[in-house]
Amino acid sequence: MDTLSENGKIRLLGAAALILGVAFVSLFYDQELGLNYSLFIALIVALGLFLARVFSRHISGYHYGIMAAGIFFSSMVTVRSGELLSAYNVLGSLLLLLIAVGIFRGKPLRAFLASDYLKVVFLPLRFIPPFFENFLAILSLKSVSGDNARRKEIIRGSIMSAIALLIFAWLFSSADAGFEKLFSHIFTLELDEDLVGRTILGTIVTAFFIGGFGFMFKKPQANQEPVITASARNLGTIETTILLGSINVLFLVFILLQVSYLFGGAEHLLLEGLTYAEYAREGFIQLVVVAILSFLIILFAERQVTQNDGAHLRSFKVLSGVLVLQVIAVLVSAFVRLSLYEVAYGFTDTRLYSHAFMIWLGVVLVLLFVHIWKNGKHADFSFYTFCTVVIFLFGMNVMNPDVFIAKKNLERYEVTGQLDARYLGTLSDDALPYTIHLLDDPNEEISKSFAHELYWRYDYCNLAVCDGEDVRQHSWQSWRWNRTKTEELLAPKQSMLLENKSWLAASSTSEA
Repeated sequence: MDTLSENGKIRLLGAAALILGVAFVSLFYDQELGLNYSLFIALIVALGLFLARVFSRHISGYHYGIMAAGIFFSSMVTVRSGELLSAYNVLGSLLLLLIAVGIFRGKPLRAFLASDYLKVVFLPLRFIPPFFENFLAILSLKSVSGDNARRKEIIRGSIMSAIALLIFAWLFSSADAGFEKLFSHIFTLELDEDLVGRTILGTIVTAFFIGGFGFMFKKPQANQEPVITASARNLGTIETTILLGSINVLFLVFILLQVSYLFGGAEHLLLEGLTYAEYAREGFIQLVVVAILSFLIILFAERQVTQNDGAHLRSFKVLSGVLVLQVIAVLVSAFVRLSLYEVAYGFTDTRLYSHAFMIWLGVVLVLLFVHIWKNGKHADFSFYTFCTVVIFLFGMNVMNPDVFIAKKNLERYEVTGQLDARYLGTLSDDALPYTIHLLDDPNEEISKSFAHELYWRYDYCNLAVCDGEDVRQHSWQSWRWNRTKTEELLAPKQSMLLENKSWLAASSTSEA
């Protein structure tokens, strides 16, 4: 690859971007999310590795690790069917790839600060200048025009104007009937809206990757650890002690009150005029916000408080450590509140993810305490926090939230006889093997409401002709792991789902 000229390398970059543009249109245009996303991310990584070799760029173990994690989370979009989990997998895989792009520019992952992880969200904005540089290089057309600058400009201008005229003519024709009539008289070629839409989408994606690959493989600055200058610290010992000390006292009072509730039992709550459900529901969000704000306060104080020869004063370590412990106690209180609410009303994806988030936040708080106590580097704390995010998402995929929710609610049904069958009917394909038996439940309200939700959840016209409506089949691009199994499970139940598609309206009418 070293024998290639610089222009040759740029053209390979353009070809890779064009492949991704065409692949994006083929995989995603008018398609649902599924196998297409996993294939597209794998193609991005493969072409990125190819171009890294073309441009003689070293790939570190961190690169491989981040790209492997990105491919894993993208593959889980195909394997797992839960909508919320799929959204997290899409977001996680995209952010991981952007982080990989960021470290291609020479800054080691272990040198990333918290702000660097946040900046990757806006990294695509930095693809714009490299796009123009590389696009013009791709259109240099030296092999066609030689060194004739005038001929080169004519060819480049013709190509760019043709693309612009095609796009604007289509837009004007769509906006104005008179222009469309005039345009059709001048040009007998009819523009197919679907074809033009695909072309525009493919062009945008190609341009994005020309800029992205250009940003990645542009010669970086010398690969060296960033020099971090000691910033001025604005908080003194006294004011920090007052701030953290007063917060600690407030937290202690709150925790003592929670202890009386948690260990006093239902009788104590009734004396206070509360039920378990009211206690669980009231203030849960506020407690989580309190924990987040406390974390931010500790983090801010740690960066601003005066130090003794680069180390935190023992008083600050003690106060921040006590506050971390009390914040964790508040999280435990919020965790218990949510658990009580689930006992009363069952599990949902929002409640499950709230549980998981609180556990993750507790782990990060412990990392912050260790970071403060050992006078650690901010880059190390940021890196460990980043690792916990990856582990969190990995754990949720292994858990399979919709299956977990279905099992817990069915266990609760066996004990209490209470079940929100309509909610279980809205869960994804992952949960159906565990809930399908509800269609045969002896409780008619549960079986019929579950059938009603399944009908509308799966838009049963995908499996059968419904009142003459258009039958839509899933394409291979949107294939998912559990879809075939789902169709096998639902096929014998077709008549029951059709019978109960209007059950909710009918039951409401009979009650009235």
